[in-house]
Amino acid sequence: ASDGIVLVDEDKCIGCQLCAWACPYGAREFSAVEGVMKKCTLCVDRIYDEALPEADRQPACVMACPTRARMFGDLADPEDPATRYANERGSVDLLPELGYQPVNRYLPPKPRRANASAEAQVEDDYRPEQLPPLLRWVDRLLST
Repeated sequence: ASDGIVLVDEDKCIGCQLCAWACPYGAREFSAVEGVMKKCTLCVDRIYDEALPEADRQPACVMACPTRARMFGDLADPEDPATRYANERGSVDLLPELGYQPVNRYLPPKPRRANASAEAQVEDDYRPEQLPPLLRWVDRLLST
């Protein structure tokens, strides 16, 4: 596709799973229930929906990420905020040795702060009640 988004035409898919074998990124999954291959569509129905406000034309994973670890934008546009951020942080392609030009870019980890220790400090007096409500819920969920 001209935008780099690879989609699966489920009407033509025969479920042979060869695309999963060939995909260098491991981005294909077989749906045994439907007998076809599935993959992320980058919410193509949302990003091209002109009825939505511009701010809402993003994949659901970008909008739902509570830490804003995901960004979405046009990497071909040097003025796009996602492009500028990717360039500032030294983003890289996944598996560049294959010569593909994926639409995704990956950011290297941020350098540690000078005052951060090499090992995370874990307090001996860990108290879940000091956590924010969402994290307390996750802690209870994982502790059961």
